[in-house]
Amino acid sequence: MKNLAIITISFLLVQCEPVIPQQSSTNKKIIFDNYDYEDFVGITKVVPVENGQIKAIENQVVSLNDNGQLLLTFDLLTDQFENLSAKIYHCNKDWTKSRLRDMEFLSQINNYRITDFDYSVNTVQPYINYRFTIPKPILSGNYIVAVFRRANPDDVILTRRFLVVDSKTTINHKVRVSTTIAKREENHQIEFSLNYGNLQVNAPAQDISPVILQNHNWSTANASIPPTLMRVNEGYLEYRHLDLKTNFYGWNEFRFADLRTLNVSGRNVGKIVNTGTKIIAPLKLDGSRQNTTYTQNFQDINGNFIIQNNDPGESTLNADYADVTFALKSDPIDGDVYVLGRYNNWQMTDLNKMKYTNQNGLGRYQTTIPLKQGYYEYLYYVESNELPPHYFEGSHFQAENVYEILVYYRKPGNINDELVGYKRFRSIEN
Repeated sequence: MKNLAIITISFLLVQCEPVIPQQSSTNKKIIFDNYDYEDFVGITKVVPVENGQIKAIENQVVSLNDNGQLLLTFDLLTDQFENLSAKIYHCNKDWTKSRLRDMEFLSQINNYRITDFDYSVNTVQPYINYRFTIPKPILSGNYIVAVFRRANPDDVILTRRFLVVDSKTTINHKVRVSTTIAKREENHQIEFSLNYGNLQVNAPAQDISPVILQNHNWSTANASIPPTLMRVNEGYLEYRHLDLKTNFYGWNEFRFADLRTLNVSGRNVGKIVNTGTKIIAPLKLDGSRQNTTYTQNFQDINGNFIIQNNDPGESTLNADYADVTFALKSDPIDGDVYVLGRYNNWQMTDLNKMKYTNQNGLGRYQTTIPLKQGYYEYLYYVESNELPPHYFEGSHFQAENVYEILVYYRKPGNINDELVGYKRFRSIEN
């Protein structure tokens, strides 16, 4: 709860433009992806809200036909108020902007002021947390929510993807070992079938397009899956490929860092140093797991993250930011190494790219990333022409991952892709 003085100041700031120059870079082209356009954007998340309860580790998916909502929450690492607005874009199944007009997928004017915000309290890194309940579109499909400064379409700050589902299909799935013998120990093979009922379908292989996601990672989405069996008179399609077409690396259970307290070192955190102007939190030195036997030491959350503050105050507004150093012991390899997780949308950027260094004769890859107090899962990803992406992690069929099957449908004569099917499941069901 803000005190009266803060409320008064905030009200005045909302009513007029800030007199302090803001960080800005105009004429920024919108990327229809999860993307931050300025360095001072902190931790950002879109989370479902059901009956007033935030589902912190659920995916950015909402049903068209229930009361569920999606909440966009993000930090700007500054103490200067920003006059922000949001806009929603409808996208095709391949995340290109659709040709629909705003009035065809929204029941409101597509320009929303973001007025729900709070300043951080007693943090070394000042920030302002903004919250925006995303208006639910009236059509299913892929969407982008974009945040702009001063409602300027050329001054975008961040974009995030979300999905709206109108379930009109029934999906049955199976996770099995790969039918390619050489991959049986390291891959998951996803097989599924769907009934599309009374949908108007002229050419099933073209009108209906399934997509498979692993751990909600769009960079490894499988979107080129032809049916292996069609029974058009029954409205039935089957996808049971005997090659690698629906195979995914099983990877390993995720590594994790417990940063819920910044007063003492949490699990896998080497130490905590508060200089008064910043908090430094190097993690313990990681090693390669490429030749280790698979063991499930704990139930992970499949690369996700949770913002949580266990220090005095216990409010998310008391949660601070720390410069977190990830370090991986290794000889240099022929390729690039990245640290990835849901916290950075699985994206291979310069910030997440690790540099090789030799400290006191100990070779390692490392990088430093600012993270808000919480619990984070991550893995080391290799981009190489010679080595597999799981070179440092290993890949095991026994590893547990979360998969999603999305079913897109374009009605003959329409210009938009509907999302008519959605199923989320684990590779190992309890």
